[in-house]
Amino acid sequence: MKLSEYNINTLMLFLQQKIEENAEYAADELEKGNSTDFLTYPPNGGLTEMEKSSLEKLKNDPILKGALRKVLADNSAGVLFELLNIIDGTSDPDENLGKWTEISFVDKTSELAENTEMLHDELYSKYWDWKKIRPNKN
Repeated sequence: MKLSEYNINTLMLFLQQKIEENAEYAADELEKGNSTDFLTYPPNGGLTEMEKSSLEKLKNDPILKGALRKVLADNSAGVLFELLNIIDGTSDPDENLGKWTEISFVDKTSELAENTEMLHDELYSKYWDWKKIRPNKN
């Protein structure tokens, strides 16, 4: 079984939509000088006072806002592209991260059991495991 064309199309359009919406939202909030409380990653904390102060430079600067929006969108698209490469089997995760046997996306059918793991929940909870093994970034 494979992923249907309509699911591929809808998924890819959804990803494009979310890349744009999330980059625009963050850039809008920063340009307006709003709080950075909307940041959810990394889950261990927000920005330092010095970082918040530096972001104040974005306030009322539409050119800087546009540049930031593009940087955020590019970063999001890059991460998703790497994820899709792993799913497609054209790339593998770093072997130091753990065992990998490849995965597939398929259309959900009544024969497929319910997925008990929620990947969106795992993303934030696995940050702490990542933090233990990643190089120190201060």
